[in-house]
Amino acid sequence: MKPVKKALHKDFWMEIKKNKARFISIFCIVALGVAFFSGIQASSPDMRMSGDAYYTQTKLMDLKVMGTLGLTDSDVEALRNTEGVETAEGSYSTDVLCGDEESRKVLHIESVTEETNQLTVLEGKLPEKSGECFLDVNFADGQGYQLGDTLTLEEPEDQDYLKTKTYTVAGIGRCPMYISFNRGNSTLGSGEVNGFAYILPEDFDQEVYTQIYIRAHGVERTTSYTDAYDSLISRLEENVDGIQEERCRIRYDEVMAEAEEEIADAEKELEDGRKEADKELADARKELEDGEKELADGRQEYEDGKRELENAKQELKDGKAQLADARQTIADGWSQIESSRAQVNDGWAQLQSGESTLAAGWDEYYSGREQFEAGKATLEQSRKELEAGEAQIQAAKEELEAGRAQIEAGKAELDAKQQEIDAGIAQVQVGQQEIDAQVAQLQEQIPQIEAAIGQAAEAEAQLPQLEASLAAAQAAVSEKETAVAEAQTAYDTAAAQVEAGELAEEELASYEEALKAANSELAAASDALAQAQGAYDAVAAAVAQKAELENSLAAAQNGIAQAEAARAELDNTLAQLNVGQAELDAGRQTLEQEEAKLVSAQEEIAAQEAKLAPAREQLKAGEQELAASEAQLNAGLAELQAGQAEIDANRQRLNAAEAEIAAGEQELISGQAEIDASEQQIADGEAEIAENEQKLADAEKELEDGEKELEDGWEEYREGEKEAREEIADGEKEIADAREDLKEIEVPEWIITDRTDLPEYSDYGDNADRIKSIGDVFPVIFFLVAALISLTTMTRMVEEQRTQIGTLKALGYGKYDIASKYLNYAFLATVSGSITGILTGQKLLPYIIIKAYGMMYHNVQDTIMIHYEWKYALIASVAAVVCTVGATVFSCYRALAETPASLMRPPAPKEGKRVLVERITILWKHLSFTWKSSLRNLFRYKKRLFMTIFGIAGSMGLMLVGFGLRDSISGIVEKQYSQLQHYDAMIIADEDASDAEREELEEFLAADARIVRFTGVQFTKVTVASEDSNISAYVYAPENMDSFREDVTLRNRVTGEIYQMPEEGAAISEKTADLMDLEIGDDIVLEKDNEEYSVKISVITENYMGHYIYMTPAVYEETFGEKPVYEDIVFTVKDEYKDQAEDIGGQIVEYPAALSISYTTSTADQVERMLGTLDVVIIVLIVSAGMLAFVVLYNLNNINITERQRELATLKVLGFYDLEVSEYVLRENVLLTIGGILFGCGFGVLLHRFVIVTVEVDAVMFGREIHPVSFLYCALITGAFAAVVNIFMHLKMKKIDMVESLKSVE
Repeated sequence: MKPVKKALHKDFWMEIKKNKARFISIFCIVALGVAFFSGIQASSPDMRMSGDAYYTQTKLMDLKVMGTLGLTDSDVEALRNTEGVETAEGSYSTDVLCGDEESRKVLHIESVTEETNQLTVLEGKLPEKSGECFLDVNFADGQGYQLGDTLTLEEPEDQDYLKTKTYTVAGIGRCPMYISFNRGNSTLGSGEVNGFAYILPEDFDQEVYTQIYIRAHGVERTTSYTDAYDSLISRLEENVDGIQEERCRIRYDEVMAEAEEEIADAEKELEDGRKEADKELADARKELEDGEKELADGRQEYEDGKRELENAKQELKDGKAQLADARQTIADGWSQIESSRAQVNDGWAQLQSGESTLAAGWDEYYSGREQFEAGKATLEQSRKELEAGEAQIQAAKEELEAGRAQIEAGKAELDAKQQEIDAGIAQVQVGQQEIDAQVAQLQEQIPQIEAAIGQAAEAEAQLPQLEASLAAAQAAVSEKETAVAEAQTAYDTAAAQVEAGELAEEELASYEEALKAANSELAAASDALAQAQGAYDAVAAAVAQKAELENSLAAAQNGIAQAEAARAELDNTLAQLNVGQAELDAGRQTLEQEEAKLVSAQEEIAAQEAKLAPAREQLKAGEQELAASEAQLNAGLAELQAGQAEIDANRQRLNAAEAEIAAGEQELISGQAEIDASEQQIADGEAEIAENEQKLADAEKELEDGEKELEDGWEEYREGEKEAREEIADGEKEIADAREDLKEIEVPEWIITDRTDLPEYSDYGDNADRIKSIGDVFPVIFFLVAALISLTTMTRMVEEQRTQIGTLKALGYGKYDIASKYLNYAFLATVSGSITGILTGQKLLPYIIIKAYGMMYHNVQDTIMIHYEWKYALIASVAAVVCTVGATVFSCYRALAETPASLMRPPAPKEGKRVLVERITILWKHLSFTWKSSLRNLFRYKKRLFMTIFGIAGSMGLMLVGFGLRDSISGIVEKQYSQLQHYDAMIIADEDASDAEREELEEFLAADARIVRFTGVQFTKVTVASEDSNISAYVYAPENMDSFREDVTLRNRVTGEIYQMPEEGAAISEKTADLMDLEIGDDIVLEKDNEEYSVKISVITENYMGHYIYMTPAVYEETFGEKPVYEDIVFTVKDEYKDQAEDIGGQIVEYPAALSISYTTSTADQVERMLGTLDVVIIVLIVSAGMLAFVVLYNLNNINITERQRELATLKVLGFYDLEVSEYVLRENVLLTIGGILFGCGFGVLLHRFVIVTVEVDAVMFGREIHPVSFLYCALITGAFAAVVNIFMHLKMKKIDMVESLKSVE
């Protein structure tokens, strides 16, 4: 038995070596499937562990506690002593503005903590002294801040939380509370926080903490985003909430005590201020009354001096008026003289410039005329030389064309003969190789058959001996059966005697022992009979095969004789072809010599033409240039003659003007002398008056200063008196208000939040869930296709080796021994592929996916944690083994159920029948023979047809799902915020704002020309309840229905029908209706303030982000029993001001009625970033599906070629060329590929719809459409893979041995 197993073991390894392509195809399919399944499944937990590793490393808080009256050190200590708390740490925070007026940004400022929320330093260091800050790296990059830069902060007018407003950037980096780009919202600026900064606690001017951060005990032993972590935090939150009431009461008592003490101090300070103000006012009044009397005496002296000075000034004024007239006359004369002189000088300058220009023009004209005449002569000589050269070249060309025509005719004749000889030699050589291989193969088979015949003869000799052994065994069994019957009868008799009391029970034991011994002997005899029967059957089967083996030996010897005769005939044909080849070679050499002469002549003509071409171009350019030069010279001559005449006329006019100017200057000089004498007299009188005026002015100024000082004194007195009274009244009012405020102070509350309130924290977990959803669906289809291909591959392998299986059965090998070869083959390929897939898939795919998400969640990509998820590895491996080994078991079971004789014969060919296309006579009669044969083969082998189409369709469908996911996800943001919701932002109102403040905000919106429309809305968060689950939704009730029609579009996603807001009932989002399983006409239950309300569904509208319930004001009032309060406002900016939306928002939040603003662009960008990271995951899906498509196509085509090897060899023997044989087979492949693509489109659409619905989260609805270009891409990729595979198959078909057609069917 040991040599038998050794032979099978050797055959197993030889089978792998001989059919490496089949083994590798199964290996690749399994590796792809396991890698894809386990890799995608492992990505979700790896994402969670990577995020958790970063949170643990940076000690991210688990809970945040905020109090309405702040938090104290005693609160921190109480929380530290709470069960389940690892550490608690207080922190200060505030929101501020920074930057210039045009680019004002909002910064969230926090104090540095030591035990929680550890910062990651990328540049610089953490703050170490007052005035230093640690800045958000994204904010620093966006605003251009670097280490050492100064950051100037601006707080709102009503708060002063920071000791200093200027900080130096000491470090730049990241904070674990912001794992992505979103920084949260604020009541400042545009309503959106743009970045964060950390400073030392001592830089805050606050007496109480803003918040307390808590780390849970044992959080390192759990993983974020898991039920264990959520349970831990839930218990911790309950414990913290348990001490809330006590701590809030203590804080309330402290605040009340401090407030009473401050009010008492304020009342005492107010009474002291009242007494001091009364005394200061009385002293100031007495000083003012004394100053009024002194000022009246000085005013009388000033009035007398002023009258005397006015008389003297009048006399001087008359004299100055006469002198001014004379001076003006002289000045006008000089102005006229200067103006005339300037005009004359300009004329002379222009004249001289014109003469210079004219002289240069004459020189240029004479030079150009000489160049023109010389160029004209040269051009004429060049034209004559060019015409002579062209005539010589034309004659040479005609002679060359005649010689070329003769050579081409000779070459065509030689090429035709050469093709005939080459084809014949190639066919003969291939035939020789095939015959040699066939003879060698038959010679190898003859010893094997002879040995089998010898074994059958030996078995025949053993047959009589085995018949005797079998008869002896049968006699022994009969004898033992008689003994058992006798022992059983004796035992029954003894048992009856025991019951009757005639025999003791101890004596019955001996009968029982005798019965057991007889049964044992019978079992041994039966085993011996079975062994004898088995040996006899095996030998008899071997003897039965002897005649069949002798026939096989005769057929092999006959085949060798036929092959040797064919070889001799091929040798004779090859000799004749070689003689013809020698004659062709001689003729070709003669033609080549003649052709070489023509090439030399051609080159000489080309060289001459190359020489003439530049000359021809130069001649043409010279003619054009010469004509242009002549026209230019004629125009210049005309201009020069006109300019000379104009210069002569201007010179005469300038000489006459200079004579007139000289006469006028002489008259003005004499008049100026008379004026100078009069001016001296007036100057002396002015000096005397000026001296007296100065004295009078000084006196007047003293009086005015005194009056002003006195008036200011009285004003200051009255203001001081009023201010003192107002300050006292204000103090009394503040004290009264403080007492009223004190009465309104309520017991504070704690606001306890966990990590889910951090920006993007929950989104990271949702993305991990999306990956898990994809992993739950996509790889299953992947495995189905892989299982189909494995079944086809192993079935074909077993069918190919039917003869070998039959021979082994005939030689006495057991079914398990024979099947073990194929089971081990499939098992080895599967296990090796599974190991490769696990090792690569669970490392590579999670790394790629987490790195892709790292582009958005940049903090996490530095702590990537990738582990082997053995659960998914085991599931994938077991599924792969079941697929391949199960397919092998199925194939082996069918084959091993047949007899050795039927297995050693090839299966009967399928019966030829008319196919469906033949019944279409109009089409069928126009088809060629090869097309008819291809169509018959397609429909005759239906199993191969359906397997191939299903394999291609599966791969095409998987690829289409990848592209479809990209199409469905990428378009929802544009649809949601461009086609469905058209407003640009929503103003979240301050609930405590007064009506006047709200009106002030609406007046601003109405007056701003950049805003095209706005309307108030009732925007209420509710819970939609059902038996299975609850979801959060928003009720949207607009104040202005006309504006609503422009702000929101209600439409049917499938039909595109536009709906109006229903007058009765509500319009709900399509996703909401799907989750709650609701239809039009159903009632939807809404939970608000712990009360349930019901409203009828009238419209289901398309919506992709969130859950919305739209109602008219009347329906809202009918549903909730109260009129809507339009606190929030949606507004739309004009198209040309879209880029100023945040600037407009910054102005809006300055109004008290506006708490914050939510921009649709910010929401869209955030969603776009979140969904954009899925692109890499989708690319992985597409690449994986493409790889599967290639393997499927290659494997199925390889099986097809192998199945039809005898048919293709026969075609080649019948004279078909390799290309014709390839076209014959590949035509079928092309038709099957087209059919698979068409079916794959339909399959992909259905699968895409299923995957989309599966991977959606509750708050988002993906699109349902696949873009037409995606169908085109998938078809092109599948077609490209099919083309590459067809090339490989063409090469394989070229190697098919033609002698296969000479083999006997039997």
